[in-house]
Amino acid sequence: MSKKKVLYIHSLNTSFVRKDIALLEANFITKKSFFNPNNKGLVPFQFIKQFFFLLFNIWGSNIVIVQFAGYQSFLPAFYAKIFRKPCLIVLGGTDCVSFPSINYGNFNRPVLKTFTAWSLKLATHFAPVHKSLVESNYTYTKDDYPKQGYKTFCPKIKGGYTELFYGYDATQFRNDESKTPNSFITVGFLNYPNFYRKGIDLIVEMAKSYPDNRFTVVGGTIDDIPVINVPANVKLVDSVSYDELKALYAKHEFYLQLSICEGFPSAICEAMLCGCIPIGSDVAAIPEIIDDCGFVLKHKNLIELRSLFAEAMTSDKKLLSQKSRKSIMDRFPLDERNKFIDLVNKLMK
Repeated sequence: MSKKKVLYIHSLNTSFVRKDIALLEANFITKKSFFNPNNKGLVPFQFIKQFFFLLFNIWGSNIVIVQFAGYQSFLPAFYAKIFRKPCLIVLGGTDCVSFPSINYGNFNRPVLKTFTAWSLKLATHFAPVHKSLVESNYTYTKDDYPKQGYKTFCPKIKGGYTELFYGYDATQFRNDESKTPNSFITVGFLNYPNFYRKGIDLIVEMAKSYPDNRFTVVGGTIDDIPVINVPANVKLVDSVSYDELKALYAKHEFYLQLSICEGFPSAICEAMLCGCIPIGSDVAAIPEIIDDCGFVLKHKNLIELRSLFAEAMTSDKKLLSQKSRKSIMDRFPLDERNKFIDLVNKLMK
């Protein structure tokens, strides 16, 4: 029996995208196309390149898959509709939200909002990485919409959805290094708006209250950060290799995920596999990932965070570290993402 043909369009080259590509290539004839939306001046050329990719590859294909919704998903969804092919859009976070306070989210930008909405209306099915991206109440900050999710901003969308988590390889993330006491790490680009979206501003302020503790922020340098007064106990680490990142996780006691907005963040899962105790915001999948292994910040509030820190640092760290690793191993194993292939096969029937 010959393999079916999949068209896969993506706008990132992150680890989870590479894992999905590997899964698709192991099961189908996979034709890939990269669409870079970051340089707005070059977006028209990206559309032209994508037009010809679709023109030459739509014939004989069985499904069109796009990760994520935005400029890159409009033409694929349109072609799929015209040629009567199923179109699956993987939804990751920014494509389902609007946060005016930090100028973040597809639905906060008029032109991008339009392309996103068109794509959602044309698509057959959606694969959000967490159900909160469909429709959810939002209470972490007071400055943004109290409801988030694509159905909040596009209530007439007809396509169905299947929640699909990511999966993680426990053999790649180890808890076998001695940890620095009361050390905290987070990962996130330091430029605007990510400095605020990832809650790094809150971490910098917290660090001033705990001068004897060590805070590591991976993802940029002092030149990237939009504030000046960074305390001496905050170490800024530029982007590192994946192996170096694993080693950094393993040396820290706590992982901080104090994001304003997320979908299903991989970094916190990977850090927990390395024995980091999670402290995270009450946003999207974060509380579900943390479960009973760590601490959840209900609101973006420095006083609440100080209270949470005090509780965390007097907790049974050894027990929580062991629970954190086991929890991710049990609930989000590597083969969890095989459900992605099951869904693709179902849509092609």
